[in-house]
Amino acid sequence: MISDMTKANVLIAVAGGQSVAEAAKSYGLSAAQARGALPRFCQHLKLRWDLEDIRANPQKYIDAATAVLSSQKNSLRRVLRNNLVGKLKLRSTDELTPQYVSNISAETLLSNGFTETGLVEIQEWLLANGLSCKRKFPEKSEYLRMVQKAIILLDAFGLDASHPKAQLESIDEQ
Repeated sequence: MISDMTKANVLIAVAGGQSVAEAAKSYGLSAAQARGALPRFCQHLKLRWDLEDIRANPQKYIDAATAVLSSQKNSLRRVLRNNLVGKLKLRSTDELTPQYVSNISAETLLSNGFTETGLVEIQEWLLANGLSCKRKFPEKSEYLRMVQKAIILLDAFGLDASHPKAQLESIDEQ
């Protein structure tokens, strides 16, 4: 899935005169991905997906895309954002803030149906806003295995995993 932030950046580049293929490439997408995502994104913004209209009225498209970029919540994929709103029992996405989500532990998110990939995206979003999931050691063995797997992956890629290994071992000794 492509985040609304990426779609907004591609739309701004297209409105600025780049081709869809050029704009897509500069944001790590294929031209086909952009051609598939932009019409739905424009529909979401209540705009027509028409290159002639974009070229004739670029500011209208730039303004709509810039509004998306200025909102912190939009850096999450829409599906993940809506899933968070539903699972956290919020009234709307307007209540979804990094500050609110940072009070929830990773284990709580996983226990409520979020996948490892979803958790990674949420943590990236929090880190981009200077926050993190609530710090709490996993209590369930399945989540502890996930931590052990992450340490093994760090080691496999040649990164220094001695500190997380030591932390995990000190917890085991208690």
